[in-house]
Amino acid sequence: MLNNTIFDIIEEQSILKTTKTKPIVDAIKNRKKITFYYSGPRKPKKDSVKPGYRVKAEVVALGLSKKGNLVMRAYVQPPSTSKKGFAKHGWRTFMLSRMSGTNVTDEIFNEKRPGYKEGDDNGLSVTYVTTDWTNKPEVKKPRIVKQKPSTEPTKQVEPPIEKPSVKGEKPQPQVKSTEPKPTELPQPKPEVKPTKAQEPPKEEPKPEDLPQPKPEDKPTQNPEEDNNLQENLKRIKSLMLL
Repeated sequence: MLNNTIFDIIEEQSILKTTKTKPIVDAIKNRKKITFYYSGPRKPKKDSVKPGYRVKAEVVALGLSKKGNLVMRAYVQPPSTSKKGFAKHGWRTFMLSRMSGTNVTDEIFNEKRPGYKEGDDNGLSVTYVTTDWTNKPEVKKPRIVKQKPSTEPTKQVEPPIEKPSVKGEKPQPQVKSTEPKPTELPQPKPEVKPTKAQEPPKEEPKPEDLPQPKPEDKPTQNPEEDNNLQENLKRIKSLMLL
């Protein structure tokens, strides 16, 4: 009898700590809703289950069915998939071997649904875990990491001091900027109109430059001609007197 009890405890512990059961056990204890995909049997037709997602199911117990299958009891509502609907009630049992894609949400349920009974589930041959309504589950708040203020004094950057130029000191080469200059587009050249050659102003002739009239040349007196002329005049007068 003692050996059977020890065996049952070891078996129970090994079952509840698998990667598939542990999230469900935590959801039952902390009353967190879960979402999962369920693909139940298709035959026989009377025992078939419509496959699909069960959304935000409220799991209240985990244990073994009378056939020895590991099952859980949960309360589900639309939009969850169901063959017979939810007109009578929303209590269902699900085999863990047919569940996939289990997601434990952060949404907590605090309401006891109609038809719920605390303690061991009478529909199960063995009840491993049930919901504990006496404890108020803690809602984990997002952790805010506060950054400690830096104790190191901020270093002030001082502007560079320009040194006065010293005679004989070679000037330091200036570092040219490596930034590319914008490409200069060729600009149209302005039209150059031909300039008329300006003629030099005509200089008015000065009076000195004008041609001056030549002085009249007085005939030079020839003494011989004058004597002949006198003699001729005398002859003419003498003739007139005759």
